[in-house]
This record gives sequence, C-alpha cells and structure tokens, in this order.
Amino acid sequence: MTEEPASERLFTASAVMAILLKIRPVRILMMKRKMISAVLAAVMTVGMITGCGSSQATTENKADKADKLESQTSLSSTDYDFEKEYAYGDFNAHSRADEDRQDGIDTFEDKDIVFQDITYDQLIDILGSEGNYMIQLSGSWCHNSRAMSPFINKYAKEYGIDTVYSYDFNINNGDDGSLFVRMSNEKTTPGTKLNYMYGEMVSRYLTNLDDWVEYPSTHATALSYTNADGKEVTVGRLQQPIVFVYNKDNKVDYSNSGNGSTSCPIMYAFEKMVERDSKGIYTKRFDDDGNPVLDENGNQIRDYITDEYDASVKEMFDFIKNNNIELSTYSKTDHLRDVFNSYGSEIFSADQQINVYPVTYRQLKWLLNEDGNAMVMIGGAGDEKTRAVISRVNDYAVKNNVRVYLYDPQVDGDVTTGRWGYKQSMNILDENAIVNLMYTDLVKGALTNLEVAHSMSDGTALIQEPFLFAFNKDAKDADGFTAPIKAWAELTYTQDPETRFYIGKEANQKSCDSSIESVFAAYAGEEAAE
Repeated sequence: MTEEPASERLFTASAVMAILLKIRPVRILMMKRKMISAVLAAVMTVGMITGCGSSQATTENKADKADKLESQTSLSSTDYDFEKEYAYGDFNAHSRADEDRQDGIDTFEDKDIVFQDITYDQLIDILGSEGNYMIQLSGSWCHNSRAMSPFINKYAKEYGIDTVYSYDFNINNGDDGSLFVRMSNEKTTPGTKLNYMYGEMVSRYLTNLDDWVEYPSTHATALSYTNADGKEVTVGRLQQPIVFVYNKDNKVDYSNSGNGSTSCPIMYAFEKMVERDSKGIYTKRFDDDGNPVLDENGNQIRDYITDEYDASVKEMFDFIKNNNIELSTYSKTDHLRDVFNSYGSEIFSADQQINVYPVTYRQLKWLLNEDGNAMVMIGGAGDEKTRAVISRVNDYAVKNNVRVYLYDPQVDGDVTTGRWGYKQSMNILDENAIVNLMYTDLVKGALTNLEVAHSMSDGTALIQEPFLFAFNKDAKDADGFTAPIKAWAELTYTQDPETRFYIGKEANQKSCDSSIESVFAAYAGEEAAE
C-alpha cells in the first residue's frame, strides 16, 4: 500500500510541555520549524479550551474532506468484512506457525466464516438474554481450538447457522498463557488472580456444566476461585475449546444425566481435545501409565480419528435441527447500544445507525498489524468521559461512511467490578493492574510513535480515555520516521455540568468536534494546510 506522509501535529499546552521535556535534544533539533509554529498556534487557539490531543489536519475545506472520506477504501471501510478477515487471518497465521503440530496447514480454507469474536461483557449479556445461542470458547493460540473450529464452521454453514459467538479466556491471546484466567486458585500465573471471570460465569450462568464436561466440580482437577465475599467456590473446569447450545430458561435435561435439575441452560455441549495436521484429526498415543508412545523415529504416535470426530460434531447440529431450535442473534451493535444506554441516559436510540464497532483485544492487535488505514478509539461504556463523546464520534463516522473500532480497556467491560462487587482493577491503562502488560504490549508493538502528556513511572506514554486515533502501521512522518499514529485526540470531556470540560458547553462542543474532524481527515490522507 502507498505510504501517506504524516503532517504536523497540534498539541494541547500540557502535551507540548511534556513532549519538549521528554524528547531527547537530538530529536528536538530534527523537528521542523513549521511544526513548532503549528504547535504554538494550536496552544493559543485550541489548547486553552479543551483537553484534546493532537491532529494532523486542519478543518478547512470540510466538504472536500468529506468527499475523500466517503471514497476511502481501507480497514475502516464499512464494506470491510472485519470478522471474517480477522478469523481467517489470525487463525491461519497461528496454524502456519505451528509446524510441529499442524504441518503448517491453514485452519480455514476460505473466508466464509461464521465466528464472531466477543468481549467478556458481551458474553455475559448473551448468557443473560432470552433466546437460543451457540457459543464457542476457544482461541487462535490454541492448537485444539484450531483443530475444532473448521468442523464447527463447516456444519454451521451446512445447517444454515450464520453466527457462532466466540470468547477466549486467554484474555491477551498470549502464547505463554500467563493471562489465561480459567485457572484454579492453587496456580501461580498472573491470570489466576482474575479466575473469578471464569468462575462467576459458570456459577451464575452455566449451572449444569457438570453434566457436559470431563472435569466436573466433583473431579480432583475442578477449578476453585475466591468470590467477591472472600469465599472459595468450586466449579467444573471446561476445556478450551468447547462449543455449546445455550438457553438460560431451558428446563429439559438433554444430557440424560438424571440429576433431576430444573435448570439446564446448556442444552448441548461438545468438548473433545484433538489435534489436526495435513492428514486429518488425531490424538496422541499414551501407555497405561500416561507416558507417550513413540515410533521408531522417536516421534509420538498419532492416531487419526477424522471420520469419528466429524460424526460427533455433526451430532450437535442434528440435535439443533431435530429439536427445531432457532438460534437468536445479539450483535455487537445491539450490545454497544445496550451497554452505553445502561448508565442512565439514552446515548444511542433504538433505530440509530451505529458505525462504532467494539473489538476484543486480540482483534485490536491483529488490526494494528494489517496493511491499511484504520480509525480506532480506546474507551468503554464504564468510562464517563467516553459516554460523553461517543455519540459525536459515531455521528461523524456515519456521516462519512467510516467504521470506528472501539476497544474497551476495561477487560471485563465493568462487569465484575461494576455489577458483581469485585475490587481489583481490570483496566489495562492502570499501571498497577495485572492487565497493564496488555497496554505496554500495545505501545511497544504498534503505537510506537505515541507522544502524550502523561506517562507511567517507567516512562511509557500513557493515553487518557477516550483516545481517538487514525492509524497506519506503515505511515511515516515528514522526516521519514515511522509514525503509525497519524493523528490522535484525547477527548476528555465530561457529562457533568459543574466541570470545566462539560460537553454541553458550546465552546467544548466546537473544540471536541474540531478534534474529531481532524483525526478523521488524517485517516483520509489529509495533511495540514501549512
């Protein structure tokens, strides 16, 4: 893709001072005089009014810029099929990298994929919603998930199922599993301290999980977690991947467990750990003592069970068909509208077009590694400042036919903390939070030219929520330096009439809109006029 030169950035007064203090002298000398002039002009005209960040484009010739935005074809085009592109790209990248297990094969042969990756709060909202849903707990990092997913996808398409919701308890998609939260209390990984995310999901919603999994709550390897009241609770330990049909109101015990339960929200579940290579589905052979059985070359013997496995997967879809189960949908747009409106005011109306699109952390990391331009916002419904500006960002996105990807830095979506009484910080922007490494990984891996007023104790630039930015991983600034963040704005306005940055004030509205427009203009390839 053709590189687009970055233009000069406009900073608030506080940001200017911070940058001039932080940047090494040699870097200051390389800054263009006109850039410094633009910075000073911005401080005088904009910076004293708003807490916004920088921009790389002026707001002149708005009509011309709008036309360019409409013609822009990029990662944030509304025609870009993000979910399918993500699933195809991310799963296949992991498959090809896993040569030992998978011979470098692809997980998916094409992009006709039914999986929709969801956040934790969307998962919880689905589990609390009326209707029938098909949910898969899996991750692209997991070889067992990569083995199962194409079979689920194949039969979903064959049986007319458009969407299978997918969530991963490995919340940072890390290959080391350090933030895999489906862990029992006796474990010592960082993710263990967040295991109540898994435990509460089972305790509150998957109440008949024991009837469907290999390791129920009575098993020696069941999972224990400490709830918000300080009590240890034991629940069944499902394995990733697992796929299940769910209805919170179901009373029929389709498991035939005979436990007499009157609550059976899991109607059907499929959990079988297998692997896949170019020859098909296989299991690895062990002797009676649990030791690997090796061939003459010292490799563990693989027993191929493709046909049997395929038939087992099909049984689940036959169950859906034979019981006339009609699956419901709860889209990301539905979720976004519900969660933002849940704080006391209607931010999005029932019939309003929404071009803001929530993504998971693993989707965000994948997006920032793709070729092309993207509009991204970091902020969540649990943040009052994000609620103050989200509709204005959406209005501009709709007007210009652009999608804005929204990542909530609160990894639980304010569920465990805001609804269930847990006290531990779940925000990746919190330097003291266990999940802060997710933020530093973003900065080091993608947001490499981030320059903002605030920083953590180690000097890492720290954004303020909500943070709107235009991004292209291959972009460079006027001096030829890599500058993937093409423009940014910290839209730190509030809904509180008693505060300086109350969004209801006309001056703040104009300043906020100007900042938003400038970032969108940079997305479209606009440069500063001077």
